[in-house]
Amino acid sequence: MKIMDLYKWLIAGALVVIAGLGIWFAIEYHNAPEVERTNIRPGKIADIQSMAQLCTVDFYEDFPVRGHIGPKNIFARIAMTGSISFNLDSLDIEERGDTLVVTLPPEIVTAMESTEPGSYEVIDTWNDSFMGSSKFTTAEENAIKSKARLQFIRRIYAKGYVRRARAEAVANLRTLLSAATGRPVEVIDPTPDGKIW
Repeated sequence: MKIMDLYKWLIAGALVVIAGLGIWFAIEYHNAPEVERTNIRPGKIADIQSMAQLCTVDFYEDFPVRGHIGPKNIFARIAMTGSISFNLDSLDIEERGDTLVVTLPPEIVTAMESTEPGSYEVIDTWNDSFMGSSKFTTAEENAIKSKARLQFIRRIYAKGYVRRARAEAVANLRTLLSAATGRPVEVIDPTPDGKIW
């Protein structure tokens, strides 16, 4: 008899809890703010500037460095990283009938030493003078790295990375501007090999 009474009280308590939760949900639903009606308009491109990031080529490459300051010589390995991009603010756009004619601007080549651990490793140092020190100061190493950076940029041009980036930029601009404007687009590249060094 006592177990039956306990079950009855448990069932009654459970019903009270369920009823309380139901009332609470009903009050919350009633007090919830009404959903506002929204109008969806067709999207339009207000500015082409944000597409500049699409016209880039990123690179990461090990580069051998050989340099000297006076009689001191160094041979090292440096990991270079960077990108080839285009400033679309300076796009030259003209209309010829229904066609947009766009001239691709000069490329911007950014190259720097990687920040990854082990990205710079000195392999050997020596001095051409008898009994001379072969130790390099940080300033001397940075001067050699700066020259190496310019050599690396020349190598980027020589290996055809800039040519490839310009070809991709022409294709991307043609596709993006045509989709954005609904008009035929002709992209002219006056310097397919990039600016002359």
